[in-house]
Amino acid sequence: MNRAVTLETLGAWVIKCNPRKTDVEPMRAAGAATPSWCVADNYRTRLIRPTQRVLFWVSAHPRRGFWGAGDVTGDVTRDDAGQLHVPVRIPLFDEPLTAAELTAAGLHSMEVFRSPQQANPSWLSRAELALIEPLLASRVLRATGET
Repeated sequence: MNRAVTLETLGAWVIKCNPRKTDVEPMRAAGAATPSWCVADNYRTRLIRPTQRVLFWVSAHPRRGFWGAGDVTGDVTRDDAGQLHVPVRIPLFDEPLTAAELTAAGLHSMEVFRSPQQANPSWLSRAELALIEPLLASRVLRATGET
């Protein structure tokens, strides 16, 4: 079977958050996304490794887009109910990288646009991440307090 995501094609994981189901305001106040997220029990989750890049996508919001960037901090675990969780460290940006900015940069075919209802994790290819990196750079610096 030909899988879309492989360790060779992966640029970054994308954790999606619907603010209608998960309140983003406590995360904004804390300056970081929740440190653990539910992920589907599928081949993608079995590819997740500590230190891989992860971006935080907020959907169903007027400022829809990437709100933070960080990394996977440990192995995927299973809770008592059988749900898988990925541990992450994702500082939030002062200002999100909006969907409008991404489409203007030619990134309209990212999976978060094509399959917005798909379960976590979503992903970016290496080529997509290379196009996004310059857009993220100034936001990451602001989020960490560097200039």
